Amino acid sequence: MIRIVDFCRSHQIEINFVEKLSEYGLIALVIDKGEMYVMEEELLPLEQFTSWHYELEMNFPGIEVAQNLLSKIKTLQQEIQVLKNS
Repeated sequence: MIRIVDFCRSHQIEINFVEKLSEYGLIALVIDKGEMYVMEEELLPLEQFTSWHYELEMNFPGIEVAQNLLSKIKTLQQEIQVLKNS
């Protein structure tokens, strides 16, 4: 697990941003003894959302839509691969 405080410090972002991503259901936070953590498998999406928000100035609903579309594309690509293999 990665502490949110450490992630935010290293990426120079606000903790509030990560909390908001969690509220939108885009990442899952783990709270242990008053500290917020993110699981290692959530790190790549968290970095992607951080980039979208701070570099592309994408708002939270926009991040949510983009993530949903990417998820659907990935599912469709997997279905195509299965069909090709049958």
